[in-house]
Amino acid sequence: RQGRQLASSPKGSLLMNPRTLIRAALVAASFVFVATNGAFANEAVSKFYGSYVGSGKAEVLDRTEQEVRDLDVTIESFKDDGFTIQWITVVRGANGARTGDDVKRREVTENFIPVEDKKNVFVLAPKGGLFQKSELPNPLLGDAVRWAAIDGNDMTIYSLAISETGGSELQVYRRSLTEKGMDIRFMRLQDEDVKVRMSGKLVRTQ
Repeated sequence: RQGRQLASSPKGSLLMNPRTLIRAALVAASFVFVATNGAFANEAVSKFYGSYVGSGKAEVLDRTEQEVRDLDVTIESFKDDGFTIQWITVVRGANGARTGDDVKRREVTENFIPVEDKKNVFVLAPKGGLFQKSELPNPLLGDAVRWAAIDGNDMTIYSLAISETGGSELQVYRRSLTEKGMDIRFMRLQDEDVKVRMSGKLVRTQ
Protein backbone atom coordinates (compact mmCIF):
# COMPACT_ATOMS: atom_id res chain seq x y z
CA ARG A 1 0.00 0.00 0.00
CA GLN A 2 2.84 2.36 -0.71
CA GLY A 3 0.52 4.53 -2.80
CA ARG A 4 -1.79 5.03 0.16
CA GLN A 5 0.57 7.19 2.19
CA LEU A 6 0.67 10.95 2.29
CA ALA A 7 4.01 12.60 1.68
CA SER A 8 6.06 13.19 4.80
CA SER A 9 7.21 16.54 6.14
CA PRO A 10 10.60 17.32 7.72
CA LYS A 11 8.98 16.75 11.11
CA GLY A 12 7.90 13.21 10.17
CA SER A 13 5.36 11.27 8.19
CA LEU A 14 1.80 12.57 8.07
CA LEU A 15 0.83 9.14 9.24
CA MET A 16 1.99 5.62 8.64
CA ASN A 17 -0.82 3.57 7.18
CA PRO A 18 -4.62 3.81 7.19
CA ARG A 19 -5.11 1.40 10.11
CA THR A 20 -2.54 3.16 12.30
CA LEU A 21 -3.96 6.52 11.24
CA ILE A 22 -7.48 5.64 12.35
CA ARG A 23 -6.32 4.18 15.67
CA ALA A 24 -4.27 7.29 16.42
CA ALA A 25 -7.22 9.50 15.51
CA LEU A 26 -9.57 7.63 17.83
CA VAL A 27 -7.15 8.04 20.73
CA ALA A 28 -6.55 11.70 19.95
CA ALA A 29 -10.27 12.40 19.64
CA SER A 30 -10.73 11.51 23.31
CA PHE A 31 -9.18 14.79 24.46
CA VAL A 32 -11.56 16.85 22.34
CA PHE A 33 -14.06 16.86 25.19
CA VAL A 34 -11.57 18.19 27.76
CA ALA A 35 -12.41 21.66 29.08
CA THR A 36 -10.35 24.46 27.59
CA ASN A 37 -10.25 26.89 30.48
CA GLY A 38 -6.74 28.00 31.34
CA ALA A 39 -5.22 26.67 28.13
CA PHE A 40 -1.67 27.46 27.13
CA ALA A 41 -0.95 30.93 25.86
CA ASN A 42 0.06 30.08 22.32
CA GLU A 43 2.33 31.94 19.93
CA ALA A 44 2.96 29.01 17.58
CA VAL A 45 -0.22 29.67 15.61
CA SER A 46 0.45 33.34 14.83
CA LYS A 47 3.03 32.50 12.15
CA PHE A 48 0.19 31.01 10.09
CA TYR A 49 -1.92 34.19 10.08
CA GLY A 50 -2.52 35.47 6.57
CA SER A 51 -4.23 34.71 3.27
CA TYR A 52 -3.03 32.17 0.73
CA VAL A 53 -4.15 31.26 -2.79
CA GLY A 54 -3.09 28.49 -5.14
CA SER A 55 -4.18 25.20 -6.64
CA GLY A 56 -3.72 21.46 -6.29
CA LYS A 57 -4.45 18.11 -7.88
CA ALA A 58 -6.60 15.48 -6.23
CA GLU A 59 -6.75 11.76 -6.94
CA VAL A 60 -10.24 10.33 -6.55
CA LEU A 61 -9.36 6.68 -6.23
CA ASP A 62 -12.89 5.28 -6.65
CA ARG A 63 -13.12 6.88 -10.08
CA THR A 64 -9.41 6.59 -10.93
CA GLU A 65 -9.38 10.19 -12.05
CA GLN A 66 -7.72 13.48 -11.14
CA GLU A 67 -9.36 16.76 -10.24
CA VAL A 68 -7.85 20.24 -10.43
CA ARG A 69 -8.79 22.32 -7.40
CA ASP A 70 -8.39 26.05 -6.81
CA LEU A 71 -7.59 26.72 -3.15
CA ASP A 72 -8.02 29.82 -0.99
CA VAL A 73 -7.07 29.76 2.72
CA THR A 74 -7.25 32.51 5.36
CA ILE A 75 -6.08 32.04 8.96
CA GLU A 76 -6.56 34.69 11.65
CA SER A 77 -6.78 35.02 15.41
CA PHE A 78 -9.86 33.95 17.39
CA LYS A 79 -10.52 35.08 20.96
CA ASP A 80 -7.47 34.81 23.26
CA ASP A 81 -5.26 32.05 21.89
CA GLY A 82 -7.35 30.36 19.23
CA PHE A 83 -7.59 30.78 15.48
CA THR A 84 -10.15 30.96 12.70
CA ILE A 85 -9.51 29.15 9.45
CA GLN A 86 -11.53 29.74 6.30
CA TRP A 87 -10.93 27.77 3.16
CA ILE A 88 -12.58 27.81 -0.24
CA THR A 89 -12.18 24.90 -2.63
CA VAL A 90 -13.32 25.10 -6.24
CA VAL A 91 -13.25 21.81 -8.13
CA ARG A 92 -12.81 22.67 -11.78
CA GLY A 93 -14.99 21.14 -14.44
CA ALA A 94 -14.12 19.20 -17.56
CA ASN A 95 -10.79 20.15 -19.15
CA GLY A 96 -9.99 22.40 -16.18
CA ALA A 97 -12.79 24.89 -16.81
CA ARG A 98 -13.57 27.32 -13.96
CA THR A 99 -17.16 27.87 -15.07
CA GLY A 100 -19.92 25.45 -15.92
CA ASP A 101 -22.53 23.19 -14.35
CA ASP A 102 -19.92 20.65 -13.30
CA VAL A 103 -17.83 23.14 -11.28
CA LYS A 104 -18.14 22.56 -7.52
CA ARG A 105 -17.47 25.14 -4.80
CA ARG A 106 -17.16 24.57 -1.06
CA GLU A 107 -16.52 27.20 1.60
CA VAL A 108 -15.85 26.38 5.26
CA THR A 109 -15.12 28.61 8.26
CA GLU A 110 -14.15 27.07 11.59
CA ASN A 111 -12.94 28.42 14.94
CA PHE A 112 -10.48 26.51 17.10
CA ILE A 113 -9.57 27.06 20.74
CA PRO A 114 -6.67 25.61 22.79
CA VAL A 115 -7.03 22.33 24.65
CA GLU A 116 -6.09 22.48 28.32
CA ASP A 117 -2.80 20.74 29.13
CA LYS A 118 -2.17 19.94 25.45
CA LYS A 119 0.38 22.37 24.11
CA ASN A 120 -0.24 23.44 20.51
CA VAL A 121 -3.38 21.32 20.27
CA PHE A 122 -6.73 22.96 19.48
CA VAL A 123 -10.33 21.80 19.38
CA LEU A 124 -13.21 23.08 17.30
CA ALA A 125 -14.97 25.76 19.34
CA PRO A 126 -18.39 24.64 20.63
CA LYS A 127 -21.43 26.07 18.88
CA GLY A 128 -23.58 28.54 20.73
CA GLY A 129 -23.92 32.29 21.07
CA LEU A 130 -24.30 34.69 23.96
CA PHE A 131 -27.78 33.43 24.85
CA GLN A 132 -27.34 29.84 23.68
CA LYS A 133 -25.98 26.78 25.41
CA SER A 134 -22.67 25.72 23.93
CA GLU A 135 -22.82 22.28 22.36
CA LEU A 136 -19.98 19.87 21.66
CA PRO A 137 -20.18 17.69 18.54
CA ASN A 138 -21.98 14.36 18.92
CA PRO A 139 -20.59 11.76 16.49
CA LEU A 140 -23.62 9.51 17.05
CA LEU A 141 -25.83 12.25 15.62
CA GLY A 142 -23.66 12.64 12.55
CA ASP A 143 -21.37 15.40 13.83
CA ALA A 144 -17.67 15.25 13.01
CA VAL A 145 -15.09 15.65 15.79
CA ARG A 146 -12.43 18.11 14.65
CA TRP A 147 -9.15 19.13 16.21
CA ALA A 148 -5.86 20.70 15.14
CA ALA A 149 -2.22 20.24 16.07
CA ILE A 150 0.74 22.51 15.32
CA ASP A 151 4.26 21.16 15.05
CA GLY A 152 6.74 23.81 13.93
CA ASN A 153 5.68 24.93 10.45
CA ASP A 154 3.00 22.23 10.12
CA MET A 155 -0.65 22.76 11.02
CA THR A 156 -2.66 19.53 10.78
CA ILE A 157 -6.44 19.47 11.12
CA TYR A 158 -8.26 16.18 11.68
CA SER A 159 -11.95 15.46 11.17
CA LEU A 160 -13.35 12.13 12.40
CA ALA A 161 -16.94 11.03 11.84
CA ILE A 162 -19.08 7.90 11.91
CA SER A 163 -20.17 6.89 8.42
CA GLU A 164 -23.72 5.89 7.46
CA THR A 165 -22.72 2.22 7.71
CA GLY A 166 -21.22 2.64 11.19
CA GLY A 167 -17.60 2.75 10.05
CA SER A 168 -15.18 5.65 10.34
CA GLU A 169 -14.51 8.54 7.99
CA LEU A 170 -11.31 10.44 8.64
CA GLN A 171 -10.09 13.56 6.85
CA VAL A 172 -6.59 14.92 7.41
CA TYR A 173 -5.48 18.37 6.22
CA ARG A 174 -1.83 19.30 6.61
CA ARG A 175 -0.77 22.86 5.84
CA SER A 176 2.99 23.49 5.89
CA LEU A 177 4.53 26.94 5.73
CA THR A 178 7.08 27.60 2.98
CA GLU A 179 9.18 30.59 1.97
CA LYS A 180 6.52 31.74 -0.50
CA GLY A 181 3.41 30.55 1.27
CA MET A 182 2.06 27.14 2.09
CA ASP A 183 1.99 23.54 0.88
CA ILE A 184 -1.22 21.57 1.42
CA ARG A 185 -1.73 17.82 1.66
CA PHE A 186 -5.10 16.21 2.18
CA MET A 187 -6.31 12.64 2.59
CA ARG A 188 -9.80 11.21 3.14
CA LEU A 189 -10.25 7.66 4.38
CA GLN A 190 -13.28 5.47 4.91
CA ASP A 191 -12.34 2.78 7.40
CA GLU A 192 -8.91 1.72 6.08
CA ASP A 193 -9.42 2.69 2.45
CA VAL A 194 -7.99 5.92 1.06
CA LYS A 195 -10.68 7.57 -1.06
CA VAL A 196 -9.11 10.92 -1.96
CA ARG A 197 -5.55 12.23 -1.95
CA MET A 198 -4.65 15.82 -2.76
CA SER A 199 -1.57 18.04 -2.74
CA GLY A 200 -1.15 21.68 -3.70
CA LYS A 201 0.93 24.82 -3.39
CA LEU A 202 -0.27 28.25 -2.27
CA VAL A 203 1.37 31.67 -2.17
CA ARG A 204 0.85 34.17 0.62
CA THR A 205 -1.08 37.21 -0.54
CA GLN A 206 -1.39 38.99 2.80
